[in-house]
Amino acid sequence: MVIQSEQLLETVLDLERSRQRERDIRLEAEALLEGLRGMSGAQDKEELFSALVQALRSVIDFDQAFILQAKNATAMTVLATTCASIQDSHWKIGPVFSKALSGKPVASFDITQIPEWKQLPAATVSTVRSALHIGLSGSSKKTLLVVTHQDLKHFGPRHVKKARRFSPLASQALLTLELRRALIERDRFYQLSLDAMAIFSLDGALVQQNQSWSTTFDDEQVQAPTIFALVHPEDRAPFQDVIDQLHQSEESQVIKTRLRKNSGDYHWFSCSIAVYPDQMMYYIVARNIHDSVLFEQKLAYQAGHDSLTGLKNRAEFMEYLKSSFSLYRKGRGEPCFALLFLDLNKFKQINDTLGHDIGDELLKAFAATLQDVVRSNDVVSRLGGDEFTIILPKVNSIEDAKAVGNRIRTRCQTPYELKGHSIQVSTSIGIAMSTPDFTHAEEIIHAADLAMYNAKQDKSLPFSIHQGPLHCNLVSNS
Repeated sequence: MVIQSEQLLETVLDLERSRQRERDIRLEAEALLEGLRGMSGAQDKEELFSALVQALRSVIDFDQAFILQAKNATAMTVLATTCASIQDSHWKIGPVFSKALSGKPVASFDITQIPEWKQLPAATVSTVRSALHIGLSGSSKKTLLVVTHQDLKHFGPRHVKKARRFSPLASQALLTLELRRALIERDRFYQLSLDAMAIFSLDGALVQQNQSWSTTFDDEQVQAPTIFALVHPEDRAPFQDVIDQLHQSEESQVIKTRLRKNSGDYHWFSCSIAVYPDQMMYYIVARNIHDSVLFEQKLAYQAGHDSLTGLKNRAEFMEYLKSSFSLYRKGRGEPCFALLFLDLNKFKQINDTLGHDIGDELLKAFAATLQDVVRSNDVVSRLGGDEFTIILPKVNSIEDAKAVGNRIRTRCQTPYELKGHSIQVSTSIGIAMSTPDFTHAEEIIHAADLAMYNAKQDKSLPFSIHQGPLHCNLVSNS
């Protein structure tokens, strides 16, 4: 009976110890959970550290705590601390720190035997005898939580086990804080950016915008239902094509497009676009490049146009002539085109007697006449001085070219009124038709020039027509 009583008592004691362990584990879990709530709500490192210390005190007895963070591969500095004497201390990473940073908490019975602690001044650690080192993995930098006690051998295996359970929670809280800080910093850059930035749903509806986007595009009078309503009508199709392509590739692309500002004007913008179908949205960063685009367009225009008359210059004329000739050759004689070469008669005399200003005004007026009598797809150019050319694409016969020449001569019968001077001019016109005998575009220019010279020599002719290769005789035609 005595033996049975002892066995029963032992069983009861085991059950009580088990209940006590379960109670301790439950209380510890509740304390850690409550601590995690506090840590997760922290808005800065001070709040996080305070919540972390409070949570850890509920499961481990310690005096002071501090967090170290890596400055480089071999050194750490204090990020936060409850002990003022530790605040400005600097630490080298040794074997104990390395082990703790690898995810294995380390309890040190006597810090005077630990290499990392030996390097510190005695005054800094005068109240510390033992320490528990816990690695935290939630930061982009190596981070170590250290708690201390004034008694030797205060921390042991039991504390290491608790530290292992606490470490993931603290690491997650640290990661949450860093992510929150990253979002805050990103949002600051987002709002401070001089570029217009916005997020749209896949159907183009505005989800979020920064201050620059709002300042540039928001219009209280006219609300754009989607991004596509801001895009210039001529640019909407290519803009939609880019969006569709990015849906497949999930890459970013930079395009130039015109967007309507809140002033109602369309400006050129360089738009960097990225589509994220899994998030059901896409991002646009728009930078105003209107002035630079207009400047580029101005330079391109000046490169291909005569500064006085606004007509195409010699270089641009040659491009159009070569293109027309290439199409003619590829089409095996279709479509035909004609080239008119014109020269103002007695222009030098007008320049010398009335001055260059009047001469310039006459050239501009004559250029306007030429543009007036041709079709929209005909190409009028000024080669220089008083020499002009007209390319007539897709003509049916020489009669089409002669009709243009006759219209020019008829218009010239009316005097030009220029700054108080009434000036009547005549023009010599040479015409060259495209034929299979020409092998280079330059030959056509030469032929038209020879025909014009022939017309200038014989004033009785309205114009001269060159037919066939260069060695053929010039045929005057009225």
